Amino acid sequence: MGLRRRYRRPTDNVWYIAASCVIFFLVGNLLMFQSYHTFVDDVQHRGNVHSPHVVEVSPHSSLVRDLTDDLLSRSYGKTINNQYFVFESRLRKLMEDTRENVYAEGLSSSHTPQIQGTPVTGDSMLNCNDIENITEREFIASGWTKAVFKGKYKGRSMAVKTVYIGGQDINTCIQQGVSMEECYHRAAQKIVKEIVVLQALPHENVIKVIGFCVPKQRYDGDSNTAVVMVTELGETIDLIKLLQLSWEDRLRISYDMTRLLRFMSTTPFGSMAMNDFRRQQFVLVNGQLKLSDVDDVGFDEPKCQEDRDCSLHFSSSNFTKRMPCLHGRCNGFNEMRNTFNAGRHFTTFLLPHGAPPLLKSLIDRVVDAYENLSLDSRQLVDNMEKIVSLYKSGSHLNRTAATVPRTAFIHYKESDLPGQFDYRCRFSMSGGGCTLSVFDRQEAEDLCNLDPDCKGFVFTNQKTWTGRTIVHLKNGVAAPTHNSKTELYLRPS
Repeated sequence: MGLRRRYRRPTDNVWYIAASCVIFFLVGNLLMFQSYHTFVDDVQHRGNVHSPHVVEVSPHSSLVRDLTDDLLSRSYGKTINNQYFVFESRLRKLMEDTRENVYAEGLSSSHTPQIQGTPVTGDSMLNCNDIENITEREFIASGWTKAVFKGKYKGRSMAVKTVYIGGQDINTCIQQGVSMEECYHRAAQKIVKEIVVLQALPHENVIKVIGFCVPKQRYDGDSNTAVVMVTELGETIDLIKLLQLSWEDRLRISYDMTRLLRFMSTTPFGSMAMNDFRRQQFVLVNGQLKLSDVDDVGFDEPKCQEDRDCSLHFSSSNFTKRMPCLHGRCNGFNEMRNTFNAGRHFTTFLLPHGAPPLLKSLIDRVVDAYENLSLDSRQLVDNMEKIVSLYKSGSHLNRTAATVPRTAFIHYKESDLPGQFDYRCRFSMSGGGCTLSVFDRQEAEDLCNLDPDCKGFVFTNQKTWTGRTIVHLKNGVAAPTHNSKTELYLRPS
């Protein structure tokens, strides 16, 4: 009997070893779960978003790994026929690349993160300590998930975004019976996702991330454990503000939007879907349109078996567009949906209003393409570039003479009328005066002659984004002031 027991012990040892491995695995997972809830405790009871102080995150933070794993395991965006999940394999690959690079360093932003396939700029990213030293913080706006503040760091203005405790996102979550800890964690996930996605989409019409901080410490009752992202500071957009812009500025926004649509349809991670397309997701940075909110985007086309699975219906316009089903995907679905929504919120009412008459036929074609989805984004860009080129060259003025005609206006070199005889006029670029852009002096004279209130204009050396010259129309005359950068032209009596 003793010998039999001795011969069975090797087999028993195998079972003991296997059981030990299982127990070790379970303990390891429990420890990771504990680490996850350490973060939840850190960020989900935060109450004061008006002073987002932050702390440095340590290398190889398990917190960030947990956040990334959560992002990888969830499908963001809305469904079509309860089957379409836009946040699929392409964004998973993006997150995996990021986790193995930036996130493996605990999201330490003391250097510019190098996301695979993404160019790195020469600017250093702000880290947690830098963000803590942002001064002159002032509340700008809040949405469902985020509160946005503006501040300054070393004299540079920037936007600071953090979780909004009083937002609809968290309040709705709590009303559904979910704990405050879990609700805050879900909101914080969206900011972390934005940090990753914005850095992976380098384009001049996408807002630039300047820095970020994802704290690791357990929340202790104050605001120094907030998840924070810092970006360029932009000007919010609303309908009234857009309609008050000059046509040239509205042309720029329409052109920017068209180029952005082309970029979104061809990103390295697949066609990008904006599942909640609103004007509030965009800002103006020095007059340039930029996408700033990407917490509800996805990368991939809907799955399909045949063409009829790829019908895109817009109930607001009673309009349906069908795309082809290629290789199990609705080809061009995201691009067409983005294009229609961009036209509805921007281009179709920005371009026609106040446009030069000789550009009307081209503009009508672009507007029709936005409304009926008759052109893809590449073709839209080609048409918009033609409109911009004609406007820059002055071809829209339909001049037959190559030489500049003589003027009857009285010319005063190096002269100005600063702060005098300013008046408001239609399509002015400023609120306090009649400031317009012109191709040349002749166009300025023509505009002044058409305006009965205009007595003259100041021709500056300032240029717009198209290279046109800025002029200030005046409704009165006085002794001019010397200014080496301007010239004064007065209508003859």
